[in-house]
Amino acid sequence: MSDTTKLAAAAACGAAVAWLLAKRRAPAPYDAALDEVSALARPNIRALEPYRCARDDYDSGVLLDANENAYGPSLQPAAAGDKGDALVRAALAFDLHRYPCPYQRAVKDRVAAFRGVGRDNVFVGVGSDEAIDLLFRVFCEPRLANVVVTPATYGMYKVCAAAQDVEVRKADLAPETFDVDVEKIAKLADASTRLVFLCSPGNPTAKAVPEKTVRAVLEHPALQTSIVVLDEAYVDYASSPSLAPLVKEYPRLVVLHTLSKAFGLAGARCGTAIGSEATVAYLNTIKAPYSINKLTSAVAAAAFAPDALDALEKTVKATREERARLAAELAKRTTLVDTVFPSDGNFLLVRFVDRARAKALYKALADGGVVVRFRGDQANLEGCLRVTVGTTADTDAFLALLDKTAPAVGMKV
Repeated sequence: MSDTTKLAAAAACGAAVAWLLAKRRAPAPYDAALDEVSALARPNIRALEPYRCARDDYDSGVLLDANENAYGPSLQPAAAGDKGDALVRAALAFDLHRYPCPYQRAVKDRVAAFRGVGRDNVFVGVGSDEAIDLLFRVFCEPRLANVVVTPATYGMYKVCAAAQDVEVRKADLAPETFDVDVEKIAKLADASTRLVFLCSPGNPTAKAVPEKTVRAVLEHPALQTSIVVLDEAYVDYASSPSLAPLVKEYPRLVVLHTLSKAFGLAGARCGTAIGSEATVAYLNTIKAPYSINKLTSAVAAAAFAPDALDALEKTVKATREERARLAAELAKRTTLVDTVFPSDGNFLLVRFVDRARAKALYKALADGGVVVRFRGDQANLEGCLRVTVGTTADTDAFLALLDKTAPAVGMKV
């Protein structure tokens, strides 16, 4: 037997052993004696005693308990200057030498009222990404648990899974319609499937998931040992309302939101997870005690004030109108654009006739000063770019450069 043959045989034997070990792998932990959320949480998380910070006990008086700098910040911004100086001066009004309140009660109360839930159903994090990461840490036992995602979808799910050493199973959305296939999800799931991610409206598909589909996933017999995560980052642009109130019916449902999209506060980095009281309690147990700073907390609370919500409504209306105009303009370019997919978000997914040159078009647009996202490398999205709906001037600039750039990369216009 040659050395090459021996190596091939050894590799085959190793693969067979790995397959057998995988088949015999113990399932992820599950305790049927507990409520349906706690039963799915990792045993070490259930047993974990949360960190108690200084502000858990007292938050007023002569505070000598947290080893803060009682003399205040050392930085001294100029009396006048650029925008950065003005921002620093404003920030100093928040007593930044003192730790922030770890509970964000004002934010939670306003979010709860806006989404139709209770304060104890609301978790506040650093964007929705923190909640995604914590959900993996609470429910997914490394190397034992798995999750199901529905590509094409948001990329952070697989990043968090990799960081936690959790297997990702893919139930692709239906081509062209981007509908969720509930039975496909159910067939991929097993007793160790701890999270099922649905993105509504989808990113990058812009397709909202109907309530009946979400209910079907939650009620499917094969998915009763899974937390269903509904990512609604773009829901405020959609015609249908948030499904957050469903957490009162389904304890295994978690609904994610962010202030980075319709609320226009991407730079503040604040998001929420709405779920059962048990789920929110577990997330709070393992989160860093001061992850939401004073400035973000103040801005987030202000975003739900009545005048701010009036402004939100106007912004969403303007975005929808501009989305319709952009879609109509792109649809006129029949030799260049194959499909402008319907959108429930603040962006359009656009498939080009010459699919092979879509990436070259993306690069040429960026070189010309208009940056969109190439999405042709995702499931069933060959030849697609994702285009954010901007202002009227943004749309005009994009269309003008598109008409100029497409012929330069060999596309017909």
